[in-house]
Amino acid sequence: VFLTVAFLWSDNHFVFAQNAVTRNEVVVDFPNTVTFELELAEGTGVVNAVLTYDVDRFSCLDVASTVPLEVEGNQVEWEWVLTRSGNLPPGTTLWWEWTLIDANGNETVTPRRTITLMDDRFAWRQLEADGVHLYWYEGDAVGPLLLDAAVSGLDRLEAEMSIELQDDVQIFIYGSSEDMREALLYVQDWAGGAAFPEYNTILMGVPPRLADSWGLEVVPHELAHLVVDQFDRSCVGGSRPTWLDEGLAMVAEGEPNADILADLAEGINRDAFEPLRSLNGAFAADHDQAGMSYSQSYSVVNYLLDTYGAEKMQELLHVLADGVGYDAALAQVYGMNVDGLETAWREAIDAPMRRIPPTPTPLQAAAVPTYALSGLPQTVPTPPAAAEPPPETAVTSSPSLGICGLGIVLPLLVVVGASWKQGHRGAQRKRRDSQRGRRK
Repeated sequence: VFLTVAFLWSDNHFVFAQNAVTRNEVVVDFPNTVTFELELAEGTGVVNAVLTYDVDRFSCLDVASTVPLEVEGNQVEWEWVLTRSGNLPPGTTLWWEWTLIDANGNETVTPRRTITLMDDRFAWRQLEADGVHLYWYEGDAVGPLLLDAAVSGLDRLEAEMSIELQDDVQIFIYGSSEDMREALLYVQDWAGGAAFPEYNTILMGVPPRLADSWGLEVVPHELAHLVVDQFDRSCVGGSRPTWLDEGLAMVAEGEPNADILADLAEGINRDAFEPLRSLNGAFAADHDQAGMSYSQSYSVVNYLLDTYGAEKMQELLHVLADGVGYDAALAQVYGMNVDGLETAWREAIDAPMRRIPPTPTPLQAAAVPTYALSGLPQTVPTPPAAAEPPPETAVTSSPSLGICGLGIVLPLLVVVGASWKQGHRGAQRKRRDSQRGRRK
């Protein structure tokens, strides 16, 4: 899909530029390329042009890109190939300007122009509340329903942790995971969403029939990740353990549902919890085990909030953002390391005590900065229900699975845990139903 945006030229402060430039356009082929096109009037004497452009995003090293170009005839064109530089999410604001250079070395800078890049395959509808801008195109009730879920999640974060949204966020709700994946350059075929923290943007594939179930959980969950990211942005190499990241996001979902409570009961009764230290990094790919990890993470974070309060949690997030290791950060704030926290938490919920080795091997979630620029959006599976066709259709699809993620521009990927809990819940229910059948 090609979108051509033309800008008519008029600025009394740049008389030469006004007379020299007859056309200044960008042609957007979302999400693949952005082509900058400049046409000059005959006899301007311009021999070289330098294109300067950038996008609005959070960056520790926010330096605009420049491209020196020769003027051939009276036209200049340069194509920004996003398959090489990285995916831009819809809603990204792009600005650009040209420096025109004549044969004597005289320079004139054209007025800066901007455009908002959109996935124009769809007629987007928009709602906004409390700094959340939600876009959707399918299902009249989907937008209001999911915007309300997002705002409710923000309210819970503020009430539970005194963490507020720092910058406006954009949430794009696609009518299917397939539609969403076509907006991304690098994405697994099971992905149901992607998040771009430095752009404060989330993409999700939420079919209208799942909006009032899975959608009500995943929207506040993923929004919580962005809010926490904004709260403790770091340029010094800080990161958070996955159990903390996912536990905070699950708190934003609201009261634990029956599946989480069942996981916790099983963890206590069967001594099925993982060592908390093992949850510093990525969760297991197995649905059941990953689901238990999410539930355990929720319980640990809930314990910290109930026992020590929101101020201590904020302090922990800031200490981690400063680049302090997980054990040292916990010791500084709570007076115990990861293993000490696990022991205290197990005691609080009456779970069996675990024998902890005296010299555990440290495990960090990632060896790269939380806010390093990254080259690929991180994506997470959609729930199985989202991949199944409606009963009246004959279409078949591969089951996919939830969403937690990140994303973009330069080749350094930051890895965060994936939200497998929805797929786990379906498998968990089937397992329990099967067990009931055997007992009969």
